[in-house]
Amino acid sequence: MVRMNDGRKILITGASGRLGSTLRQAYAVRHLVLSPTRQELDLSRPEKLAEILRPMDFDLCIHCAAITSPDVCEREPELAERVNAQSPAVIASECQRRGARLIHLSTDYVFGGEGDTPLSESDATAPVSTYGRTKLTAESAVLQACPSALVARVSWLFGGAQACFPEQMLAQARAGREVEAIGDKWSVPTCMDDIAVWLELLWQQEPAVHGLLHLCNSGLATWQTFAQAALDIAYKKGLLEQPATVKGNRLEAFTGFLAKRPRYTPMANQKLVSLLGESPRSWQDALSAHLGRSALRL
Repeated sequence: MVRMNDGRKILITGASGRLGSTLRQAYAVRHLVLSPTRQELDLSRPEKLAEILRPMDFDLCIHCAAITSPDVCEREPELAERVNAQSPAVIASECQRRGARLIHLSTDYVFGGEGDTPLSESDATAPVSTYGRTKLTAESAVLQACPSALVARVSWLFGGAQACFPEQMLAQARAGREVEAIGDKWSVPTCMDDIAVWLELLWQQEPAVHGLLHLCNSGLATWQTFAQAALDIAYKKGLLEQPATVKGNRLEAFTGFLAKRPRYTPMANQKLVSLLGESPRSWQDALSAHLGRSALRL
């Protein structure tokens, strides 16, 4: 726990994960941050969770923890239900009881992926996997238990200190291997460093905002165009000796996936634009800035 001078006491769940660790690092310099380990806050036992949360001192909870692997959720649906659906409801109830602010992180996988236009917060959901279904269940349960909660949907995260998809693609290119990625599945790559900025602005400047909100950069991509952009930017920045081309594969060719993946889930961010008063930067600009900062550790 790190104490700074503004008095905000933040509980971040899942602080060892990619998004949680990014938020913890961003906020610890200005706020008092509590980041229990997975063992200290066991989401697989929702029946014990209220008792564990009760003595924790926080006035804002950012709930990032979840089983985010669609295949793990498909293989262990009961565990996914406890961690992804039941435990968020308990956390929401505790936040409501003590009057704490709650920001619950959700996913674009709540959508079915059958359309061809970016999805707003009011568009119909139709999850095609256990992961998507448990996350959608959590959205409803959280808002029912804590109506003032903000449920923030995110997608295709990169940035922060942990290696993500762009670094993985760059590592393959550096090793001289052919780089392949799915070319017919669309969403919005989103920078976790930007999410950290947006969330802090929202709770400080828009404290009454609640309900569903899409947190994503501007634009859309396939995994192939995302990977290609990462390699192109890396080459321009001197992180890659030679240009490299990403081969596109069809989603249906990935037969090793246990869970079905939605094909088209880019989220529209007009609501976020109206709250921030400006449009979030493009994912390409965010990716370029991220790879520039990452140059020394790649």
